[in-house]
Amino acid sequence: MRFLRVIYVMAIAALIIALVVAGVEAFYPDPSSWQGSEVHARNVFFVVLPLGMVFAVVGILIRHRLDIFGAGLILGGMGTMVYAIVPYDLDNVLRFLGIAVALAVLIFVGNRVFLSLRRS
Repeated sequence: MRFLRVIYVMAIAALIIALVVAGVEAFYPDPSSWQGSEVHARNVFFVVLPLGMVFAVVGILIRHRLDIFGAGLILGGMGTMVYAIVPYDLDNVLRFLGIAVALAVLIFVGNRVFLSLRRS
């Protein structure tokens, strides 16, 4: 049963990430020009990184009542933030800031999750 829970959490996370990637590709596709591609990567960064943060924080908030969904949202949010900082055309300063934000969110989430596990 525990194995199925892990698979379910991973499936939720994977589908959240896939939804974000598909949404970006469907509604804001990457232009073919190099200059346009840099602007595209920056715009995706400024929309998708905060979206991933929201997923992770909402996952923390609902985890106590709906632990499987909360864990899936946390992982999906972290994966979404990674997607925001991966584009090759992203400015290195933005990539650095994105990694710093993702790391801060990961530390915050880990602190909240593991402290609550210790209490119970």
